[in-house]
This record gives sequence, structure tokens and C-alpha cells, in this order.
Amino acid sequence: MDSYQLGSIYEIQPTVNFIGHAEAAAGIAWGPRFIPDYQLFHIVSGEAEVYYGAEHYVLGPGDCTFYGPQVPHKLVVIRPVVYFSLHFQLRHSSPEPQHPAYNIQPCSEGDLLQHTKLNYYLGIPNHEPLLIPPVFSMPALESIMLRIANEYRNEQTGYAIVLRALLTELIASIVRDRLAARPHSLERTKVDPALRAIAMHPENNWTIPQLAALCGYHVIYFSSLFKKCTGVSPKQYLITERIRKAKSYLLGGEKLETIAGKLGYTSIHYFSRNFKEETGLSPTEFKQQEQ
Repeated sequence: MDSYQLGSIYEIQPTVNFIGHAEAAAGIAWGPRFIPDYQLFHIVSGEAEVYYGAEHYVLGPGDCTFYGPQVPHKLVVIRPVVYFSLHFQLRHSSPEPQHPAYNIQPCSEGDLLQHTKLNYYLGIPNHEPLLIPPVFSMPALESIMLRIANEYRNEQTGYAIVLRALLTELIASIVRDRLAARPHSLERTKVDPALRAIAMHPENNWTIPQLAALCGYHVIYFSSLFKKCTGVSPKQYLITERIRKAKSYLLGGEKLETIAGKLGYTSIHYFSRNFKEETGLSPTEFKQQEQ
């Protein structure tokens, strides 16, 4: 297995070239091919496979695959997917998107099979170089991916600069998540009972004392530890998990009143406000956009 050094995180000037937020039916494939930039492919729902040489990985909801220029690869949809496909450069003086389509090149199955997958390493001050593997799971990326997609689609004044800022935020989020996932990092395992409880029962109005008790810690210590591990407060994490499930319910055709009730909201107004704060869209706008 080969490795590639991406340089220091302090040196990057990331540029969004393209982002797609779409659905794909079973059997659709991209590749085998080479791309001219980096790509982050994130599964919202459904199932796909990614091939690097003789190795392949199955991707499910929340999973990502990441690869760079001139890396032969192939993506195949197993079950209908909703996905984000983000193409970007890590170092470019201009933030203006440069669509990669004209420089995507097909390759043979032989080229694909001969390739050894790359592990990418990003330099982080005061840390060992951070591994960004070809496949990893990070469901929380959906929210910022949606913000990038909306900004890219709308092209409002200054959108290229906003895209650069959002992409920088996305990269920082991945870095924090990967640092927390390192084998020597035990902090995240300490809050796993709380994370599982929220994921299984987002409709509960979880209090910090309840979540702290599940983990066996004092409220003050738990709150500090939770934010260190997830980047947000327990309250914000619960809201994000609720909105993630709300999107699925909306796409399934359920009514706002039903969804709000399922997710523990006593007010449709409060549910709609949370939804817009998380996604930038009202529930109705989100459903129309997906349709």
C-alpha cells in the first residue's frame, strides 16, 4: 500500500470544483476512470461499492470514499443511493470552481487491477501526520455537504469565497473526527453510551444529567468531554440527529405533524426552525428540492 503526503493543513487553499447532490439507481457505475482533482463521495442512503485495484469496499449510509488525482477507481451502485459527490483541489490560488468533467479520463479494468490504493496523510501541527483513509464513516458530514451544495447551486455574490470557507470547515471536521478515532484516543469511547442512546431514541428529550448518567460521569465533566469528542454540545448533537432522521421521513412522504411528533417536538414551528437552522432550508423547501 502506497502513501501520499498532502502537506500541512495550514498550507492548504482548498477550492470546490463541483458538488452534486443526487440519487442513483442500482447498477449505475462511474469508472473505471482517472480524475484530475480530489473527490469525496458521501453516501446518505442506500449502498454502493468502490474498487481500488483488486480491493473493494461496500459503502453504506454515512460512509465516505476519498481519492485523489490519477488514482484509478470505480464506483458501482448496489442499492439506490442518495449521495454527495464533491470534487475539489487542496491548493489553488483562485477559489473559482473549475469543473473537472473535461479532464476525467476512462481507464481499463487492467489499469484498475494493477493499482495499489493510496493512504493520504495530512500534516497537523503538534500531531503525527494524520491518516485520511480511502474509506471511512462520518455521518455528520451530511449537514455541511448540504450547505456546500446549496452555495454551489445558487451562485450568489461571493459564492466562491464562501465555498472555500465551507470546504475548509469540512476538512477541519474530518481532521477532528479522525484524530478522535485514533487508537490511542479513548475519550470518544467514554461518551459512546450517550451517542448510541441519542441515535436509537432521538425522540427523547434527553437532558445532560440523563446522558451523563448513562456514561457514569459528573455532569460538568461529561459536558466538556462530549463537546471535545463531537465538536458540539449534547443539545446540538440531539438536534442534528433529529434533523437527519427528519430528512428521511420527509423523503418518505410523511406529513410535518407526524414527523415532528415522532422526533419529540411538541411544536411544528420549533421543528421547522431547527430544520432550517441545520439545513438552510425549510422542511417544505427541502422536500421540493429533493423531488
